[in-house]
Order: sequence, then structure tokens, then C-alpha cells
Amino acid sequence: MNTEALNALKQLNATVGQLQAALNDPGLTPQESGLIQQSINDLSDQADTILNKTLQAMVDEINSSNKDLQGLIKKMQAASDKLGKLATSIKKVSDVVGTLAEITEKAIGAGLLGG
Repeated sequence: MNTEALNALKQLNATVGQLQAALNDPGLTPQESGLIQQSINDLSDQADTILNKTLQAMVDEINSSNKDLQGLIKKMQAASDKLGKLATSIKKVSDVVGTLAEITEKAIGAGLLGG
């Protein structure tokens, strides 16, 4: 919540408090009490509007950040998939090289290659 919204809410709440205290005055006419009560209701509605708009803005920002995070996750998963495919290719080469090493070792042991 930004500073302006907080300040507005503080002023609204303080004024509502003053108006509620004023309602305790036994010398108020019914019309005066009604006007004070209507003012309390209107100010409370304004406070609710500020809170709801602020909360909605927070929700929108959180959702936007979460979408960014989900995009990053997808990029990371794609990179992981690419790395996984590369790792599979490297493993195939490693297996081929390992097999070549075994065959060469056996050929050397059988006297077919080298000295």
C-alpha cells in the first residue's frame, strides 16, 4: 500500500472516530444524528474503496510477477530439456568410445594390434 493510501485511510479512520464520538452527544437532534451516521457510512465506504483498489492492485502485481516467474520456469525447463538431450548425445558418444576402447583392448590382448 502506498503512502498516499495509508495517509488517506488514517484520516478517514480518525474522522470516523470523531463522528462516532459525536454521536454520543445527547443534545443531537434526530436529523443531526442521521447526518452524522450518513457521514460515517460514506467515509467507511471510501475507506473500503481505497482498501479494495489497493488490494486489487497488489493482486494484479502479484499475478504479473507470477506470470514472469512461470515464464522463467518454462525457459529453465526448456534449457533443461536441451541439456538433457545434449547429455543423451554425449552419453551415446561415450558409450561408442567405451566400446571402441574395449574392442581395442581385446585386440591388443589377442595380439591383433600393436606390439
